[in-house]
Parts: sequence; structure tokens; C-alpha cells
Amino acid sequence: MSTEIKLSGGLHAEIMHDLTRTHPFAAERVGFVFGRMGSHGRLILLNRFHSIPDDQYVDDPAVGARIGEEALTWAMQAVYQCRPTREGIFHIHLHGHKGEPQMSRVDSHEIPRLLPGFQSMDRDAAHGIIILSLDHGSGWVWLPGDKGPCQVDSINIIGVPIGVFEQEEKR
Repeated sequence: MSTEIKLSGGLHAEIMHDLTRTHPFAAERVGFVFGRMGSHGRLILLNRFHSIPDDQYVDDPAVGARIGEEALTWAMQAVYQCRPTREGIFHIHLHGHKGEPQMSRVDSHEIPRLLPGFQSMDRDAAHGIIILSLDHGSGWVWLPGDKGPCQVDSINIIGVPIGVFEQEEKR
């Protein structure tokens, strides 16, 4: 069964606008996007974005961007407050190239460590990671009851322009 993420063209534009802004010292931007599972459970409908304020980044030249305790505390509280609606949280950032993005070595080591904390706040919601490129996107989702992540088969932008980012190995 395939796993899909869908979001509106307006939300995608908001995310891209934020993630392409320059930061005083970080090489890239990070945000959180929220979404709910569809009725069949393997469809995630993204509905809102949270930009990380400049002062919540940590100056760490070893990585493209590192967010601090305040941003992570905010995210944990947001997940906890979303429990009645089963809205999950997704870490999102941009790799500034065209084509299908993959997790870098730093991404694959650092970002998944956030997920157990999100899951502890709401085990009945889907949480995950989304990495966008200039014209594509990839995602990994931890669904309720699953032991680990599954790769998202497609990310669909609904609206103008329409976009469908399918994973290469799934075609």
C-alpha cells in the first residue's frame, strides 16, 4: 500500500518562500509542517507551516542548520496540543538543487532522533521528515503502530501549479 503526502499549492509556496530566505549564519532554513492522516491511514494531508525564528537557530558551522532547544520545545508542545485532532508534525527543510532529494549523512543521523519525542507526545498521529529540492521532494513517515519509518511514495501539490514528486525506485 502506498504512502502519499498532499498539500495545497499555496502551502507549498509559503514553505518554499520561507526555506529559501537567507539566515544570518545558518546555510539553510528549517521548519515544521503539520498534517493529518486521511481516512485510509496512508495519506497525509498537510495543512499549516511553522517557520523557525532566526534567534532559535544554533550557530554550528559543522551542519547546514541546527535548531535550538526553544524550537524543539515549541514543536513538542505543539504536538501535545494537537492530540485531540491527531495532527502530526514533520521536520522540513530544503536542499538547494533540482531533482529528487535524499537525506544527507547529517540528516540521516540527526533528524530521525527527533521522532521518538514527537511520537511520545501523540502516538496516534503520523510524524515525519520532508526534504524538498527546487523541483522535487522526498519524505519519510512514522505511522501509528509502525516500528520504523516508511518512505513516502509521492508528494502531491494540489492547485496551481500541480506537482507530483514520485520516488525514483517506486516507479
